[in-house]
Amino acid sequence: MNMFDLLYEWLQNWNGTIEKIELKPDLSGTIGTGKVLFRASDALWSREKDENGNDRPNKVTDGPYLFRTKTGRLGMIWTSWVYDVYTQGVAYSQSGTLDGPWIQEKQPVTPPDYGHGMLFSTFDDKPLMCIHSHKNINGRYLRIPHLFEVDLSGDKLIVGKPYTP
Repeated sequence: MNMFDLLYEWLQNWNGTIEKIELKPDLSGTIGTGKVLFRASDALWSREKDENGNDRPNKVTDGPYLFRTKTGRLGMIWTSWVYDVYTQGVAYSQSGTLDGPWIQEKQPVTPPDYGHGMLFSTFDDKPLMCIHSHKNINGRYLRIPHLFEVDLSGDKLIVGKPYTP
């Protein structure tokens, strides 16, 4: 098996997946087979229109990022679309492990037009989310970085107001 055999995404299966696979200790390849954790269609908020204008689940899964709340709950932020708007959602592992099952929140976790989020803490321990939006400037599709305050003190990720240092 070569690395191109592992490249399989929503363009091929029309229902994107978030998957896991074990890596070799030296990171030179994989061990065993992958496991689907969830599909794009599992999230009620991830929607699109088909060629006839009918509502259906969106097919895109993108930019997963794992985190734990202060209570130890395992979560994952990930990106898809709500029709033509880039959107960040969140799922939580019911078992507390990567194997899930993963339960999708019913609503996106950020305002519209944000995706590819990552969580981090400042040097003074303030939790933040780094995320980007999009802007079309003279035909160029640009990504604009943003910071949001987040609260991880309970069982859920709560995204707050934009953060300006």
